[in-house]
Amino acid sequence: MAETLVKELIEEAQGRRQARRLAVRELRPRCALAGLAAALLVTAFGGVAAIELLAGALGSAVHPVPGVAPVVETLRRHAWNDPDVLTAAGAVAALGIAFVAAALPGRLRGVPLAGADPRLAGVIGRAALRRALAAAAMEVPGIERARVRGLGIFRRGVLVRAATHYRNPANLADLVHDAVDARLDRIEPMHRPPVDVRLGWRKD
Repeated sequence: MAETLVKELIEEAQGRRQARRLAVRELRPRCALAGLAAALLVTAFGGVAAIELLAGALGSAVHPVPGVAPVVETLRRHAWNDPDVLTAAGAVAALGIAFVAAALPGRLRGVPLAGADPRLAGVIGRAALRRALAAAAMEVPGIERARVRGLGIFRRGVLVRAATHYRNPANLADLVHDAVDARLDRIEPMHRPPVDVRLGWRKD
């Protein structure tokens, strides 16, 4: 009995990990155009350099690639510590870093949802999730306004700002927290965000 339970828990954890990997792979936008441009540039410059190095190793005085001869002559007239050479090298390095950054996978298009089947990946938009959580907070009696922030790059949790017309809110903030938690239980995001409730009330 205990062995079967442990086995089921291990299989469930493995399924969650597979679902998480699938969601990240399928739902993250790919910058194919930037990656293709970077690959073409690297291939072109690498091919030119390889041809020129091979020609130099064979003792050829002729540059096989058209247009390389004036570039080589210009480089020979400058030292490595020349300001123009350092500026050009910095510009090329910055261009390379920009291409690499542009080719990296982008941010997930929404919040991945947990699922029992690791072969399926679902997602809910961040704005839609914020609206759903705000609607859950508004269902609490006495709440007249609710706004949800977070689920962004710099804030992984959920910040609920709610307001009530009550002068003595008592445990109203806890009720809002419970309502938002219950809505998260129904939505089942893959990564459960922590919930922080800020309640404002009348003090006159």
